[in-house]
Amino acid sequence: MPWRGIVVASCLLAIGCDRDHGSTPAPPPDAPAVAAVTTATPAAPPSPPAPPEVPGGGPDPLTLDPSYSTSKGSPNEGSLEGGVPLPLSGPGYRFTPRKKPERRHGTVELVAALVRAATHVDAHHPKSDPPAILTLGDIGMPQGGEIAGHGSHRAGRDADVMFYLQREDGTPFEGKAIPLDPEGRGTDYGDLADPSDDIPVRIDLPRTWAFVAALLADDTVQIQQIYVVEHVRAMLLAQGEQAKADPAILARFGDVTCQPRFPHDDHMHIRVFCTAEDIAGGCNDVAPIFPWQRALLKSQGAAPVAPPKRKTAKPKLTSVEEAREKAGPMDAAVTEFLDRRRAWAKPPHPGRRWCK
Repeated sequence: MPWRGIVVASCLLAIGCDRDHGSTPAPPPDAPAVAAVTTATPAAPPSPPAPPEVPGGGPDPLTLDPSYSTSKGSPNEGSLEGGVPLPLSGPGYRFTPRKKPERRHGTVELVAALVRAATHVDAHHPKSDPPAILTLGDIGMPQGGEIAGHGSHRAGRDADVMFYLQREDGTPFEGKAIPLDPEGRGTDYGDLADPSDDIPVRIDLPRTWAFVAALLADDTVQIQQIYVVEHVRAMLLAQGEQAKADPAILARFGDVTCQPRFPHDDHMHIRVFCTAEDIAGGCNDVAPIFPWQRALLKSQGAAPVAPPKRKTAKPKLTSVEEAREKAGPMDAAVTEFLDRRRAWAKPPHPGRRWCK
């Protein structure tokens, strides 16, 4: 189950100093004057500064030029050149310790935007003990391509992001893929058959909203979709309105958020558009292509390119029923929650233009 319980030292050489420091004796008064010729060794050029080290290795994504990486193909049949690893941890965020580290690679634009948004939340919200940490899940493999458990995440432009969570008393709870009901509440069940380790949790709406708002306000990346269950979408919109968010950010969030076939009630799936540079390198965007994205690309002398007809069969993913069977014995509370989950698991038809 996805919610079950990561100087070079300078040397100064003194030449021609006093006698005690090895100076050359002065010539006698009657000796002819001889011009002293000193051949100086040219100073070596300074070494370039070492690249900043980040947890888990790899370059600091905030220091990289966008040309460092290139997304090729579509999210479902693509690849990645120059994949950038998300640091394993940083101010206010971490890559989930439940996944292998190689699954955290994306384009410069995506990875840097995730880091900026998470650090923004960390800097602008009260500190707490324990700290509120955003947990990021799968992004992609170092060269893109197939990644187990996903039909997409193949071109470095997709990322799974857990919701900020709290315990019932309001203290932060570590980010996990915990399904949330229409009240924004869920349970970290631990051992599914043992109710004694159950921990009730709820979504931290102010921080989760602040994160997505920071992403949408970042003009270095263009968010194409945020896949999230409908009731969490509604709660986040209400939080944005309560926070008196920029109306343009609220409208953009409303347009890019949809509930897909899998409900995404335990995390958000964030996808970004191809850049103009990536399009020139073979990047393909699937629908929807928003008018503002077409206008932006046009101003850069580019246009979106749809992917060719799919060449490979869609991967078979684990169904809810298969996951339940694989999980083994469950406590009655777990079974009751999963039965309730059916009520919101089917994608709604909200009548919004950009949602299928």
